[in-house]
Amino acid sequence: MLMCRMAGYVGPAIRLGEIVSAPAHSLVVQSYKPREMQTAVVNADGYGAALWLDDGRPDPALYRTVAPIWADPNQQWMNERLLIRSAIAAVRSATPGIGFELANVQPFTSGKLGFAHNGFITDFQHGARRLIGSRLKTGAFEAIQGTSDSEHIFGLVLQEGLEGAVASLESLCRELDRTAVATMILGDGEKLSAIRWAHGLKPATLYAASWGEGVCMASEPLDGTSRWRELPTGEVVTLSPGDLR
Repeated sequence: MLMCRMAGYVGPAIRLGEIVSAPAHSLVVQSYKPREMQTAVVNADGYGAALWLDDGRPDPALYRTVAPIWADPNQQWMNERLLIRSAIAAVRSATPGIGFELANVQPFTSGKLGFAHNGFITDFQHGARRLIGSRLKTGAFEAIQGTSDSEHIFGLVLQEGLEGAVASLESLCRELDRTAVATMILGDGEKLSAIRWAHGLKPATLYAASWGEGVCMASEPLDGTSRWRELPTGEVVTLSPGDLR
């Protein structure tokens, strides 16, 4: 079952590595030595990042690879040289039955938005995929490129927002008698919004902390300081730079 690790940042421009690789418990470390994953051991099924670069453009650049983050030859130069004012990055542990192709690697983007989801819909390919597809408008449905539950959930988020997507997932789980987990981060380059939710299971973790002059969210605290706060369940939390100071 899918239990990825993800991290987001928004604030003054920093190097990508200050989130992805430099901290003691960075996303790279969480890919092979996570502390709070519920159902998997490592996150070796791909890495991706939506990057709002310090170049004046409102839309994120999207980088994705099916390689484990520790085996990606681009990591060193990206982490050392790319300046980002916001980012959402994720390492993947693929849900059984959902393909390993690049289209299923997170994050996903649309316009100025970037999105990552940690969790799963149980037995997604049987009934749940069809039901979500039937609820999406034509444009949102036709924009889906892969076969993952995460990208279908992103379609719901684009159409209904985070709260609306959770309401639709709750309805779906009751209708099909399914369990599901959805901890989600949504960003637009200026702020990060997130929600932790689950039906019949424990919600996946997500923490927030001030990060320099900005703010960071992560599946697990990136360092050992006491500044990290676990986000509440069932509530949309939106943070901009300075909100946690």
